Amino acid sequence: MRLRQIEVFYAIMTAGSLRRAAELLHVSQPAASKVLRYAEQSLGFALFERAGGRLVPTREARIMLPHVNAIFEKLSDLKRLTDNLRYARDGHSISIGCVPSLGLSLVPRVVQRYRADHPGMELTIDAMHGPEIVSRIMNHDLDLGIVFGDYTCDGLTALHIANIPLMMIDAEEGEGPVSVAEINPERYIGLSENDPTARMLDMVMEEARIPIKAHVRVRTHFMAAELVRLGGGCAIVDAVTALHHPGLPRPRPLSPPLSVTCTVLFRADHALSQISQSILTLLRSELDVDLLSLKK
Repeated sequence: MRLRQIEVFYAIMTAGSLRRAAELLHVSQPAASKVLRYAEQSLGFALFERAGGRLVPTREARIMLPHVNAIFEKLSDLKRLTDNLRYARDGHSISIGCVPSLGLSLVPRVVQRYRADHPGMELTIDAMHGPEIVSRIMNHDLDLGIVFGDYTCDGLTALHIANIPLMMIDAEEGEGPVSVAEINPERYIGLSENDPTARMLDMVMEEARIPIKAHVRVRTHFMAAELVRLGGGCAIVDAVTALHHPGLPRPRPLSPPLSVTCTVLFRADHALSQISQSILTLLRSELDVDLLSLKK
C-alpha cells in the first residue's frame, strides 16, 4: 500500500464513513473512493464491505488496523521531531522537563528570573517522572531534564548540579536532627520504590536493621508532604519540598545526613545552547538560596 492509500484507509476507520474521511483529508468523496478502490486492488482483498450505504470493515481491515496505528504514531513522532529541530534552530525556545517536586518551587523561580531578562523567549515546562524525562530527551521532545538521582543511558549526558539534603517532616515531633532509627513505623509515609530517594532510604534502613515498612507509599515528595500537612504521619523528603510546601512544620535534618543528587540531563550529541547554560546558572543560583536558608 502507498502512503496515500494508508491515509485513506486510516481516515475511514477513524471517521466511520467515506464522506467524513474525505472531509478529514480535505479531498472530494469520489477522490477518496478512487484511492480506496486502488488500495483494495493492489492488496487483492477488500478492506470494507458495502452494506446499506455504509462501509463495514472486513476481518482483514481489523487485523491491519493496529499496524496502521503504529505507522501513524511514528509519523506523529517524526512531525514532533521536525518541529523540535526547527524551533531549536531558531534559538528562541527551550523545553524543560523536571520531577514534580522541583516543578512546584525551584523551576518556576528559575523560569521567572530568566524571562525577566529575556521576555521574548519561549519556554515549555513539563513536570513528570525521571524515566519519562529520559525517554522524551532521547526523542528530542525535551532540551533539558532536571531529576533526582543519577541516570546512565547511552546517548545521555548527566550533569551533577547539587546534593540536596533529605529532611524529616512531622507535625508531632520536636526539633533538631533526627535519626531514621527514631521513625515511628506506624506513621511513616514512604516514597514509591521506583523513586531514587526511596531506594536509598530503604537501603539505609536495611543496613541499619531498622524494621520500618511504610504502610503508605506515594509517587512524589509533594504528595508525601501534603499527607504530613494533613496529619497523616511523617515523611522524609527533599529539602526543596520541605522548605516550600505551605503549611508544613519546620523540617528537621537527618543524623547522619543524607542527600539526593540533583542532576540535569541532556542529549550527549548536543552541545548545550546558550539558553540552556543560562538556565543551569540560574538553577544553581536558586538552589544555593534554598540550601543557604537551611543553615539559618
